[in-house]
Amino acid sequence: MGVDGRGGTPPGSGVLDPVAGAGALDTTLRLMRHSRQPMFVAWGPALTFFYNDAYAVILGRRHPEAYGRPFRDVWPEIWDAILPLIRQALAGQATWSENLHLVMERHGYREDTWWTFSYSPAHDEAGAVAGMFCSCMETTGQVLAERRLRENEGRFRALLDAAPAMMWVTDSSGYCTHLSRSWYDFTGQTPATGLGTGWLDAVHAEDRGPARAHFMQGIRDHASFRLDYRLKRADGAWRWAIDAAEPRLAASGDYLGHVGSVLDITERREAEERQALLAREVDHRAKNVLAVVQAVLRLTRAPDLPSFARAVEGRVAALARAQTLLAKDRWAGADLRSMVEGEIAPFLVEHGERESRATLRGPAVVLPAAAAQPLTMLVHELATNAMKHGALSVETGRLLVAWRVEGQALHLDWLESGGPAITAPPPRSGFGTRVLDGTARGQLGGSIAMDWRPEGLACHLAIPLDRIPAGPDDTIPGLAG
Repeated sequence: MGVDGRGGTPPGSGVLDPVAGAGALDTTLRLMRHSRQPMFVAWGPALTFFYNDAYAVILGRRHPEAYGRPFRDVWPEIWDAILPLIRQALAGQATWSENLHLVMERHGYREDTWWTFSYSPAHDEAGAVAGMFCSCMETTGQVLAERRLRENEGRFRALLDAAPAMMWVTDSSGYCTHLSRSWYDFTGQTPATGLGTGWLDAVHAEDRGPARAHFMQGIRDHASFRLDYRLKRADGAWRWAIDAAEPRLAASGDYLGHVGSVLDITERREAEERQALLAREVDHRAKNVLAVVQAVLRLTRAPDLPSFARAVEGRVAALARAQTLLAKDRWAGADLRSMVEGEIAPFLVEHGERESRATLRGPAVVLPAAAAQPLTMLVHELATNAMKHGALSVETGRLLVAWRVEGQALHLDWLESGGPAITAPPPRSGFGTRVLDGTARGQLGGSIAMDWRPEGLACHLAIPLDRIPAGPDDTIPGLAG
């Protein structure tokens, strides 16, 4: 059916006039006039182009000259791309295209555009296909926005994968949509097993329920949250982890989901536990030291105040040296040689004597923390006695301190010689003697033998290093009461 190429009135005049003798086209044009959806009809052998006001905006500078011209002349730059769709519609088959890319020249320059549209056969009064009808929508803005979003999401996920921490992302329902590479490396999971809610399978069974509950509460509240749980490493080891998350919001403020990071805090947690244990140990030992000091003050005997002060100062200084040795190794233990050296330092060759008056002999031994303080007090009392009454009280006197470890027992010998002759054991048991006996037997769980030989004191001490009592009170029995 022939159609006048200039029939009708262009959009913008407020009227879409029918083409003479084309009743079907007249009806289609009247329907188009009342729609806000961009529409056009291409009619007759030349596919003469008629459109409504909404479509005029799409034409840009080509409106109003495009009205009534052949379809091919209106859109020559895209004709080859859409011709297969046109032929399909003219053959009686409707088409549907979604986000179809077309390079157009609507404003005097080429531009990338995207369209969602349908081509439908248009029939004349006799029912024959006389043209085609199109309803369309430009989706350029939507496509470009989605592309930018995908690019941003890609960059975002690349950043997550590059982060040293394990990272994750959820959607607004709490469904995990991304787990970083470090998560998979740490847990041994794969996207097939970890995404969604599968990540919870790597959480310890005892922690899984609370973790899920707190996680979903944060999702529902769109709020920040933090989880502590045990996480199974790829090698099967359980590690403590901290999982901190923040809500993700769109530019509009809409909630998109959460993003979170997971850190292995096992070493930090163990360090905190050690620090807490150390604090309790320091508190415990400080109280015991004060108890020993009180006993020293109460039980020390001396003929005058200066002598009393010197005795007390010496014993308190011995306690202080023991505490220093323990603190040096973070209360893990104390070196036996260093402890003995601290009590007899003035008599060792490295302290200026031409010939050493004291000799130390024995292997390296680390005393358990529970043994360091009481053994220091014991050695201090032996040294004090040697300096006041024994071998170290005269220039000719000599001292040998030797030790060895047999099985789990420490054997220490204190051998004096060259001092004042000993005719008999001391007539009474003083503070020092009580310290020696109470420390060796009661506090260290060992034994002590004192041999008052004429040439000098020989003391043998045996301590079971694996069975040293470690009760709530390690003050010297018989002194702190």
